[in-house]
Amino acid sequence: MSVNYDLYETPNPDKEGEVLPLHARVVLKGSYTAEEIADQVVAFQRMPHAQVVGIIEAISKELRHLLLKGFSVELGDIGYFTLSLSVDKEVTKPKALRSPSVSLKDINLRINRQFKKDIESELVLQRYHSPFRVKNPCINRQDYASLVGKTKTQALKDTNTFIGQGILRKYGTGRSVVYIKAE
Repeated sequence: MSVNYDLYETPNPDKEGEVLPLHARVVLKGSYTAEEIADQVVAFQRMPHAQVVGIIEAISKELRHLLLKGFSVELGDIGYFTLSLSVDKEVTKPKALRSPSVSLKDINLRINRQFKKDIESELVLQRYHSPFRVKNPCINRQDYASLVGKTKTQALKDTNTFIGQGILRKYGTGRSVVYIKAE
């Protein structure tokens, strides 16, 4: 089974109008909830469902408890969880900093090297080809924005750039605008 990916322009507001480099992003096939993971473990590891659900909840509670105490927490072969903080205002001297100015920024997961190597060795990548163009001779701005994961404004900039480069042609006005591939 392969992982699909697609290429997107790397956003950079400083280089407006220039050709932007591309980066790859996984095209997700969906997501699994904790309940669905528990069902998978029950089916393939032959463990009681209640026990698996209980273990997931216990690990979640203990992880939260240890992070709140200030520990870095290793979760098996997966990696380490740590807290990261942010300061609300610019501070140059430690004495100028007050506790209310410091807040939780994020919870980081640093993946174990061996876990990453194991996934990397088995990973099969395949470029994603959207069936949209096969089924639809034209596209509007809203469909383009949802397909490539951009805002309406970014989608409008992209389509105008494509028109300027001669890749697309615009038909219609107002809310009835559609774009087709230039011949």
